[in-house]
Amino acid sequence: MRPVSPSFALLAALSLAPLSTSLWAQELVAGKPAPALAIAKWVKGDAVTELKKDHVYVVEFWATWCGPCIAGMPHLSEVQKQHKGAVTVIGVTSEDESNSLADVEAMVKDKGDTMAYTVAWDDAGKTQKAWFEAAGQDGIPCCFVVDKTGTVAWIGHPMWLDAILPDVLAGKVDVKALAERPESIEKRMKRVYFAAAIKPSKGIEECEALCKDYPFLTEMVEENMFGFLISADDPTLAWPVGERVFARAVAAKNPMTLNGLAWPIVDPKGDCKKPNLDFAMKAAAKAVEFSERKDPSILDTLARVHACKGEWEQAIAVQKEAVKLVPEEAADAKAEFEGTLKEYEAKAKEKAGGK
Repeated sequence: MRPVSPSFALLAALSLAPLSTSLWAQELVAGKPAPALAIAKWVKGDAVTELKKDHVYVVEFWATWCGPCIAGMPHLSEVQKQHKGAVTVIGVTSEDESNSLADVEAMVKDKGDTMAYTVAWDDAGKTQKAWFEAAGQDGIPCCFVVDKTGTVAWIGHPMWLDAILPDVLAGKVDVKALAERPESIEKRMKRVYFAAAIKPSKGIEECEALCKDYPFLTEMVEENMFGFLISADDPTLAWPVGERVFARAVAAKNPMTLNGLAWPIVDPKGDCKKPNLDFAMKAAAKAVEFSERKDPSILDTLARVHACKGEWEQAIAVQKEAVKLVPEEAADAKAEFEGTLKEYEAKAKEKAGGK
């Protein structure tokens, strides 16, 4: 089925989950002193009683119901690991109708090392009000980077921390330049994708230069490049890029990325002109393995690969698995999967009758 792998630029625009329907006046902006933290309970990690000078802090606002927040937890954990001793990452969350202290404690326990940074329970929303609301923010995840002088250096989506923290750690804080950096990088990314669509070899060249300058972009950019390259008249350049994405996804046991490699190759509504079905099969099979055959969409992809290879018995068997996993209440999805199964059964019957 269709991959869940939005482009980096789209992720930046779409992954902010609304925390409130209100917008507040911006009383807190980059360049102003960081407010104090008012924390009722330190759920994970040592208590941060004050924001000490000569140390950098990342204060992120999140909630248990926020999908993009959860998706970003491994990245925040990596940021904390990479800058241990120099940076303290603090995930702050507040009570609402769908976010309780019990919910937070359960998630922290469940995530384990995937959430390897300090987690704090707000004191009656005081920290949210002093930081998040005072900065006029209305979507999460949202983070504040506090520099070594105790000043807010940058406010934005945590996906950009790798581009922001080096200057802050070096004491080179230009709040205007830091604020403009994400947009500047996005513009460069768009140029890379445009080049890939027009002249694939040029796109590859510019992609390599971009990833050299910003290594943290490599995974996301190469996933997106793969999508552009397989649509080329000659997708030869796509497969080496796909192999790199595949290797990283296997190492991380990431079924969604693997599914995202396979599906566009076999998507009947897609525009892959010369499908590499062996590569699609390799990616789809690993995606099914890592999802433990429990995700109907991923099984649907594997079934489609079998179908494209003319392996109708296997396609039917896997599609039946997928159909069984779709909840009855998901009527539209159930009907779509059942329709695909009928398609495969008809093709198998046609092939058998043609012998």
